[in-house]
Amino acid sequence: MAVALLLLVAMMGLAFDVGRIYIARNEAQVFTDAAAMAAAAKLDGTPAGLDRARQAVARLPIRWNLGTSAFTGVVVEFSADGNHWDREPKDAAPLSMARVTAPANNVDIVFLRAAGGPAAFTVPSRSVAASNPVRLTE
Repeated sequence: MAVALLLLVAMMGLAFDVGRIYIARNEAQVFTDAAAMAAAAKLDGTPAGLDRARQAVARLPIRWNLGTSAFTGVVVEFSADGNHWDREPKDAAPLSMARVTAPANNVDIVFLRAAGGPAAFTVPSRSVAASNPVRLTE
């Protein structure tokens, strides 16, 4: 009976940790989707459009970890063809795509750590959007 109870508690802990990871992944994906679309909507072929795209990403109110943490280390890149990405492009005229990556979302592991698991699990996310019309492409 004690072994069954221990297994039940272990499975509940596993469900808790995996659930938190799943929620963090979903929050990160929602953020990068919204950020990429906001950035792509600001692209107009000018350097000012690139600045507006970066500002649109920075102003998004979406947070993660159940709304308690801001996204950090967010990377915004631009491309004309979807193959070559640049954070600081020299020529803004041909750019029609924005890619946003949220690389540093570390979910603290509570129960799996007791079984030898990691102390944290990183849940990165990336989205690509194109302008004219604004749409997610990846």
